[in-house]
Amino acid sequence: MIDPTRSDPTRSSHYATGPAGASALTPSSAVAPHAPRPLAALLRLLLAAAAVTGIALEITLATDLPRLASYFTIQSNAALAVCATWSAYRTATGRRPVSPRITGAVLLYIVITGLVYHLVLAGDATHSAMTGTAARGTTGTIANHLLHTVTPLAAVLDWLFLTAPRHLRLRHTWQWLAYPLLYLAFALVRGALITPGTDGRYPYPFLDVESHGYLAVLLHAVLYGLAFFALALVLLAIDQFRPAPPRPGYRISRSRIGPLK
Repeated sequence: MIDPTRSDPTRSSHYATGPAGASALTPSSAVAPHAPRPLAALLRLLLAAAAVTGIALEITLATDLPRLASYFTIQSNAALAVCATWSAYRTATGRRPVSPRITGAVLLYIVITGLVYHLVLAGDATHSAMTGTAARGTTGTIANHLLHTVTPLAAVLDWLFLTAPRHLRLRHTWQWLAYPLLYLAFALVRGALITPGTDGRYPYPFLDVESHGYLAVLLHAVLYGLAFFALALVLLAIDQFRPAPPRPGYRISRSRIGPLK
């Protein structure tokens, strides 16, 4: 009896039609889903370099490095530099992309950095400067632009045009809030351990217990937390409808079984 699951060696796959024929004619190497993309890798390295440069410039101005490291801006840009470098390596070598759970989280944090700075802090020179230096000059201006404008915009553009859509999930949105929650606890505990009246005791004015009290700060935290969750939902919604970026390499003809294009 002939086994119907085995192909007939007397028949040429040249005449195969339909999806099964396409599978028979197409070698797996020709449709590899993760081809190396050197240009995308280079752009991500430039993104990482912008974040590292901004942090380095702030370090040259800082007289209190632990205080500088306590800022959400520095931490989110450091995370972006690491993630962009890691993603650049995987993109350049044709490996599977970094998990969208991670890249989405880093994207959310760096967008929060940019929005909070430009919508809340930018008009107050006292609270927008992380180093406590009165005369920051050109170096401080460049650092501010890199950390609060260039890296958030570049991260959004990278996500929109260099990553595949529809990989973010609803469960990611509330999981991403773990870091802002931990940051709130860190900022409050750090402030409680520092002598009252110390400059930079609390990294941001809306977390300043000394000025507002714990009840007001917790109310601020709830409002900001809801705003961050709404922002995460916006990113999720955009991800579901944005078009996929063009993929390099070969593709299969959709019109008929034929040679690779």
